[in-house]
Amino acid sequence: MPTHSAVYDEVNRKWKSTCRVLLGGEVGELEEFREWLRDCTGPRRVEKSIKSGKPVVSYDGRYSKAARWISLDEVSFSEKPPALGINSLKDIDSILQAVSEQVVYTGNIHLGNSTQVENSTTVMDSHYIYDSESVWTSKYVAYTTHVIGECVFGGHCVSNDFLIRCNTIMCERCLEASKCELSSGIYFSHGLAACHDCMFSFNLRAKRNMIGNFQLTREKYAALRQKLVGEMRELLKKDKRLPHIFDMFGSGKPDYSPMKAVFSKMPAPTQRKTNKAVIENAFSETSKIIFGKPCRGIDKHSGWLKRNTRIFEDGVSCASGKPLLRPQYSDFLLFPKDRLLDLEEAEFISERLSLSEGEVSGLSVANAPRALSRIGYFTCEWKSGNNSNNIDCPIELDCIDSYRSIINIRCKRCAYGWWPRESEHMFGFNRTRFSSFCINAFDSNKIQRCFEVSEARNCSDCLYCHNVENVHDSMFCFNAKNLKCAVGNVELPREKYLEIKKRVLAELNEELARTDSISLSIFNLPDRIKSGR
Repeated sequence: MPTHSAVYDEVNRKWKSTCRVLLGGEVGELEEFREWLRDCTGPRRVEKSIKSGKPVVSYDGRYSKAARWISLDEVSFSEKPPALGINSLKDIDSILQAVSEQVVYTGNIHLGNSTQVENSTTVMDSHYIYDSESVWTSKYVAYTTHVIGECVFGGHCVSNDFLIRCNTIMCERCLEASKCELSSGIYFSHGLAACHDCMFSFNLRAKRNMIGNFQLTREKYAALRQKLVGEMRELLKKDKRLPHIFDMFGSGKPDYSPMKAVFSKMPAPTQRKTNKAVIENAFSETSKIIFGKPCRGIDKHSGWLKRNTRIFEDGVSCASGKPLLRPQYSDFLLFPKDRLLDLEEAEFISERLSLSEGEVSGLSVANAPRALSRIGYFTCEWKSGNNSNNIDCPIELDCIDSYRSIINIRCKRCAYGWWPRESEHMFGFNRTRFSSFCINAFDSNKIQRCFEVSEARNCSDCLYCHNVENVHDSMFCFNAKNLKCAVGNVELPREKYLEIKKRVLAELNEELARTDSISLSIFNLPDRIKSGR
């Protein structure tokens, strides 16, 4: 009989209690469902530590294959770095050769008051976390990426409690809930907001006791829910998986006629005015702060800015033919391409399109795909709060003046990035919080005026730094704390540091002016070192 860790055993116990809450009974051991729960999570990378050989988990697939790794608990922040031949630091390549031994990336990052964490990384103030990434103030989480909550299993970008395979904001007791917010008791549904006790429903607001978008009495809903949940439980026991809500419709072309009949009555949407000049000016201002010279024309720099962040793919509304953007967020790229609508279309149509009472009464997990085909439509847009002057931003929550950025939360003047939270003047980024005036910053918190940094915390005016905390006016520093005017973790006299920085910026500006890009990134430093260029 296999022996498991104490972390797994406790998380497994909570998995079973969550199944009792959601499914009315247990379905098996947590590890039996790993493949299913992991379907839409990540990205995730596991390497061996160069110090101990133990597994090192990182939340990213962008780092060079030549990168060397250590676990955070193997980092010695007090270790004195090797001395630098300061006079030999003539350009970026000479600096990279001088600091090459310092270029080691860090995984298994557990910060704050975190305990009982296993096979996970980027964990903050959390407990009993197993095989997960990007976990904040959470307890009892497994096989999940980007989570704030308790008893969460198999989610991607998910918050709150008792959730299995969800993408939610502040939801409770949900199974296979896609793009749902402020809701509870949701099963196999998409696009619900402020809804409670709903199953197999789409794009509804402020509804209760709904199945197939059809309103039921509380008693009728409870009886059908018990039947359907029982079927889900038995199927999960047998197959160790359930389908995704967006996988239920097969490859056959939908019959659009019921949807089109409803759509024909939809009023013409209001055209919103936008002003891209605000975003262009913010990009120029930020680039001048970092490089000493402004960059003009954000789109001609787009290849560089979006090189290491998430992407968009094109889509089209099956109702209006309107072009849509499909963001690389959670499971959005897996939504059926022939069932896409914009947000206004989805809410208008779904309010008026439902199963009949007879269809709902005869609904089962087995016949749900055929029955739901008439009402099952998806939207890649998620908008909440006060938003203005956001261009090509399908996911926006209380943000302004942003452009081609994904999951914008309480931010302003951000472009070509993914998940800027409480941040402003950010360009070419991935998962930044409480940060400002940065270009190409990744997985960092409370940073200002930085370029090409990852896993940085409480830093400012840094270039090419990784896993640094309280580091300021520094370059090419790795796994360091409390530095100022440092190169390769070695603090220098301010005048000498500024002299070296001036040469580095001149080299970067020359390439940027010539190619609208800078080839060197925090992710490919090992390749440049290896080439000796």
